[in-house]
Amino acid sequence: MRRVWWQLARPFSLTASIIPVLVGTAVAVASGAFRAPDLFLAMLVSAVLIQIATNMFNEYYDYKRGLDTPETIGIAGAIVRGLVPPIVVFRGAVVCFAIALVLGLHIVSRTGPEVLIIGVASALAGFLYTGGPAPIAYGPLGELEVFVFMGPVIVGLSYFIHAGSISPAAVWASVPVACLVASILLANNLRDVAADRQVGRRTLPVVLGRRTGLVVFCLLFGVAYLSVVAAAATGILPQSAIISIATVRTPMRLVRQFLATEEPRQLHACVRGSAGLHARFGLLLATGIALGPVLGWHPPAV
Repeated sequence: MRRVWWQLARPFSLTASIIPVLVGTAVAVASGAFRAPDLFLAMLVSAVLIQIATNMFNEYYDYKRGLDTPETIGIAGAIVRGLVPPIVVFRGAVVCFAIALVLGLHIVSRTGPEVLIIGVASALAGFLYTGGPAPIAYGPLGELEVFVFMGPVIVGLSYFIHAGSISPAAVWASVPVACLVASILLANNLRDVAADRQVGRRTLPVVLGRRTGLVVFCLLFGVAYLSVVAAAATGILPQSAIISIATVRTPMRLVRQFLATEEPRQLHACVRGSAGLHARFGLLLATGIALGPVLGWHPPAV
């Protein structure tokens, strides 16, 4: 059963919530604003739990709507294969949300009520991604939701709980993180464009077309890398942050793979590759930012 729950969590995707916390915390460290390890750990675990809950709700509601089959690519498949009852998966998601709320209340007790508001909004966004009467995942705004909540919101909140404010460095650091996490979802939707069109999903590549979706895919990569270079060049982020561009060959490879085939099973590796890029880029970015003071960087005045 532990293996089933591990699959439902979709562990390969969880860096999507881990990286923003690391980057926001790195900005706090580099700015001399880092307050306490317990705030960092509470933020990290709650962010991961909200993502796990979102993944479980995704599995539950896709099954309830008849969109998942044993042959569907990219799902845990625990429900459709009869490994666990649907209601158990739903309850598991609720438990994850409940634990995240308790951790959030700990953070609120050390910071302020605005953290609770943002945390509840993040959890609600996670539920509405596939839950509710108009699931965001089934329309063209999924990438935008992911961009906002797993970019500026998590990075900014991870900085805010230490500093009590938002800085230009935190905002700029959130941009490449947001672009690359959105590219993971877009890769998923590009892979599934034909299947989504058949079942009535109107994801971004379905609405705009696969070719335009690939253009957006390329733009997300371009903005991610250029924003780091621009921020480092202007001193908003430390120059050491540009070590993240060492990953630049990966997006070129991913784009070539999407241009070479439309076969979903062959493109599943591209979805995982996008997640891996986000993880490697984010770790390098967080490391480069944290090393900033060693190289004489000082945060710009607000």
